[in-house]
Amino acid sequence: MKIFFKSIILSFFYSIFHIVFLEGEDILPENLPENAKKVKFDRGDMHLEADRLTLENQLAHASGGVYFTGENFYARCGEVQCDIESQNMSALDIDMGIDRACISAEKVNFSRDQIEVENAQIGINLGLSGAIPNLRAKKITYDRNQKRGVARNTQLRIGKLPIMVLPYLSLGDWVRFMDVRLNAGHTSKLGGYFQSEVCYNIYEDLYLGMLLDVYAKRGALIGPILKIDSEGEAMVSHLKLKTGYISDCGERGEDVQGQPIGKNRRFMDMKQNHHFGKRIDLLSDFLWASDGRIEDDFKRLYEDYDVRDSFGEFDYRGESDLWTLFSRVKMNGYQDFTQQVPSLRFERFPREIFDSGIYYFGYIDFTRQKSRQKKIANPDQMEAIEVNRIDGYFGANRPMEWGDGAHITPLVGGKWTHYNGECDRFLGEVGLDFCANFYGLYPQQIPWLKAKEWKHVIRPVMKYRFISPSGKHTEKPIDGKRRNDFLPCIDLSEMRHVDDMAAQSVLRLGLENDFFAKDEKNRIRGIASLDFYQDFRFRRPYDEIDGKWQREESLSDFYIISELNPRRWLNLRLYSRCNWSHLSSQEVNAETNFISGDLWECGFRAKFLKHRIDQLSVNFCLHLNETSRLDFETQIEAKSGKILATEIGYATRLGGIWDAKLFFRIKNNSSRDGRFHSGFSINLMGW
Repeated sequence: MKIFFKSIILSFFYSIFHIVFLEGEDILPENLPENAKKVKFDRGDMHLEADRLTLENQLAHASGGVYFTGENFYARCGEVQCDIESQNMSALDIDMGIDRACISAEKVNFSRDQIEVENAQIGINLGLSGAIPNLRAKKITYDRNQKRGVARNTQLRIGKLPIMVLPYLSLGDWVRFMDVRLNAGHTSKLGGYFQSEVCYNIYEDLYLGMLLDVYAKRGALIGPILKIDSEGEAMVSHLKLKTGYISDCGERGEDVQGQPIGKNRRFMDMKQNHHFGKRIDLLSDFLWASDGRIEDDFKRLYEDYDVRDSFGEFDYRGESDLWTLFSRVKMNGYQDFTQQVPSLRFERFPREIFDSGIYYFGYIDFTRQKSRQKKIANPDQMEAIEVNRIDGYFGANRPMEWGDGAHITPLVGGKWTHYNGECDRFLGEVGLDFCANFYGLYPQQIPWLKAKEWKHVIRPVMKYRFISPSGKHTEKPIDGKRRNDFLPCIDLSEMRHVDDMAAQSVLRLGLENDFFAKDEKNRIRGIASLDFYQDFRFRRPYDEIDGKWQREESLSDFYIISELNPRRWLNLRLYSRCNWSHLSSQEVNAETNFISGDLWECGFRAKFLKHRIDQLSVNFCLHLNETSRLDFETQIEAKSGKILATEIGYATRLGGIWDAKLFFRIKNNSSRDGRFHSGFSINLMGW
């Protein structure tokens, strides 16, 4: 729940007393005596009633049943006093309401700079029958210039039931003093479980909390949480540190390296990003765990479960350059990836040389890398590799217009790599880019698209790259080529698999098509796109294909990327690549989405990747009302038709402050998770 403090208190007092008092005597009826009884008058949307109103030496004083009403608020005060000249005001025994909020206080002092409220109670009506969360504070001080305030000795209540007492509560334009995430469910590996994560705002932007989980078959997992959320003009800072320890009494099995997992298990998880002005960024993601299975066993602790990478990064952005200091740290020993400890990189963005029309760009990278690889003589054993490397690229291009809507850009560049003082390698690059834009307007009506005219934009694309022979290689390559299912990179400046680079001569031809429709109300929307790409390799370097080293084909895979939107509620996407020599499909990713307004959504996805995975998935979402929906998703193995996983869930918003979800999940062939899993999660979104 977000309590918009400025809207509830600041806007209320500002609007009332600015109109009533601070605009002076224009609001008062003509010939009003200095001591008037039973006063009633209106000013715009404002209505004021008081049993008694006196004016003396620029001091206005209203008493005896003072009553205000406005467009979206009301207020009753026992006594109000305002200095018209200094714009200072005080009120006693105030009771008011604005939108769904109600406020009462013994005394309020209002000035140009700050607001002070004594013995205040703020309640929010969330539509929960008999449950209206409220705050009670002995004193609230709000600085109007800094737009920040402090509430001291504050109680959180639901109805008349006190939940907690906070000695210090920071207030901004909105109040967020509590962050709660709760999960409960059952799996065969964990048994019944309850997971909780609670953070409290103890001072300004600092939060402290506790992670407490209980697993019927594993025991209790506990650990402190530290959180910082600070946003200002000069600096933005976000940090969250979670820790956990469990004396695991369940079946733990073996680690990813085949070692038995100990009973005492722990982890430390930290994510942070800091931004200083518009030029400096500091980012890090840090995960340390006592064993390589703790994420698998208790992965529901993490909101975005994925293979984690511990790293730190510092960025400085200049006018046309970027300095980056990056370091990757292998904290756990069970992860196998190339470490950079550290890497210092300077990158120059394209910049014109005087007014010649020629642009230069490049980078230089200093790094120390560590990795582990299988021994050739004994593949069951691993050996460590360490290397120091300097890698740099410098290039220049000359963009030129060629005719109407066409551009041609010649390019030249070179890449130099230096290893450990032992190996130097230089690769030269020559290239030529061509692209053009042509379009046609067709006034024919297309009834099934509800279009009175349509437009076709076509862009032929050509890129040629020649890369000279690479010379010496490192004896034990570290930065090798990683399989990429998308359109491969052919620019030398963008290639990152430094150790696998070889002489190349590649021509890429592409044809990109976009289609647009205009309806009777002159609204334009994209209805389709269709792109084709094909590489012609005049040199055929060796590559690891299906576990074997062999020369690449003269023709690359043929890529097709398309999207179709025949209706606003229907979206079709296709990504495909096929091999010309074998006339076989290498990969097909198809996606269909149906959306009917805000009522329901339905999707179908198919993924076929040769030698890896063939999978179908169907998802359906039905919106029952404004706050509730029903979800269904299933994954199917295409070849056997076997269901891999099915999940049914119900999600709703309780009282505008809790996001709740109830789900049932069935899995097949899962080594770490149980076949059947049911759960319930609830997150306190606003407090």
